[in-house]
Amino acid sequence: MRRTLFSLLLQERQLLRWEAFCVHFAASTRELAHESGNRRLASVTVGRTTFDRWSSGTWFGRPRGEAAQVLERMFGHTVDVLFSPADGSDSIAKPITEAAERIASRWTTSRLLLPADALVGTWELSGRQNLDGTSAAVHFLPVARCGDDTGAWDMNADGLHELERFLRPARRGFLVGVENRDNDPQFYVRDAGPARRAASSGMSTAGMTIPSAYLLDDLTYGILWSLTQLDDGLLADDQALDAEQRLLSTYLALPRSAPSRMFVDLTSVGTSWVGSAFCAQHIQHQLADATTVPTFWTREQSGEEAAPWLFFQHKIEYLRALNRFHSTASPTTRVFCLPNATVTRSERYERILLLLAIALMEHFGIRVRVIPKPEYSDVDGVALVPGQRAVVANWVRVHGEVLWAASTTTSRGDLRTYAEVFGDAQDEDLLVGTDTEGRLRSLADYLDIDWAWLTSRCRSLGEHGVADLVRPRSRLLTVEAVDEALAFLGALAPDR
Repeated sequence: MRRTLFSLLLQERQLLRWEAFCVHFAASTRELAHESGNRRLASVTVGRTTFDRWSSGTWFGRPRGEAAQVLERMFGHTVDVLFSPADGSDSIAKPITEAAERIASRWTTSRLLLPADALVGTWELSGRQNLDGTSAAVHFLPVARCGDDTGAWDMNADGLHELERFLRPARRGFLVGVENRDNDPQFYVRDAGPARRAASSGMSTAGMTIPSAYLLDDLTYGILWSLTQLDDGLLADDQALDAEQRLLSTYLALPRSAPSRMFVDLTSVGTSWVGSAFCAQHIQHQLADATTVPTFWTREQSGEEAAPWLFFQHKIEYLRALNRFHSTASPTTRVFCLPNATVTRSERYERILLLLAIALMEHFGIRVRVIPKPEYSDVDGVALVPGQRAVVANWVRVHGEVLWAASTTTSRGDLRTYAEVFGDAQDEDLLVGTDTEGRLRSLADYLDIDWAWLTSRCRSLGEHGVADLVRPRSRLLTVEAVDEALAFLGALAPDR
């Protein structure tokens, strides 16, 4: 798409902001009114919406009447010329549109809806089993490497006004920088929120930089894909979750609880949050007087299921609350059942999310074990205090139409059964190595993730943090946990 001469002249004369344009337009109305003797011309104005349409760069719709006379006075060209495609103004839109199609082809849970030869569109993200799917506005811009040694990129808008118009609405949005490399484009992504705040405070968004660490690959896509869907799901349920949260404490006094989903109207994400929040409280409540180090069985098997460990605020608080059981001599153990068939059919970005969640636990001093046998997939999520009690707390892949299934048992038979399961996990553990790095390396091998690449990327992304890549808006989410996991893995990079 070729831009109009009018839009190019606005850029050349630094009149892309409506306020700046109006100053020069008003001066031209006064001059033209004086010269022509037509006093009405002095009162002609241009509204923001009209200016947005004129300056968009397209040639659909053009000024008429007195406004057209003033513009011809300002720019020295007829309106027909001003609002026709400018010679030699081949747009960057077409190559960017072609490059953007690669995002959808690389990640099947991603779909970009861009009008022909446009830079602005909609980015649709779909869930697989647990996430509901959502969409965000997206603006593509070319990038060029900064002249300094920061490893950052300048996002250069052809029209600053168009970028500022994209940033104006209070919505979820992403800026995607495209570096064209001989038909092999690289993408760099960041949340539009920081740029919106800069624009609203009067700071120029021209020459805005984006860290090279925000390269769009399986690491950053997995984080963006999961956090955006969790965020929008929780925001959709905000009032309902506030009401449900007040009722959670009433279930803690019950020996068993399994409330039906039929009595609440929540998204899949909202349902997950309620189940996770209650189960965390239930376990802490039942372990309040425990003096023996418990062992835990965790039911998460995919990146979707593991993402709450990285983003739910109560999850990191839960891990910190259980720190009282940790010691070098007798660390807490947490077991995952990850069958090979489940791993094989999951995408790499999901496997990365799973590894990040497990790395977070190792960071907290928890000894993680992984068992591959599929027959253990339905073992309860449980905290076992050997010889004393088993605290059952299921909310992941819970059977039946319930939000969670929670109970506590002291039955000798039940305790013996759980103890045998944990014993098998120790015998069948895939994570070899006496230290965290060795265990996580073996996990990366099992998940088919390149260890050197992953730790290097985690180091660079961890240095910048996730908040400017994708920022949560829900009060129930945080990026603190994922930042800690990234920094922890980044410290294990081979070149350090």
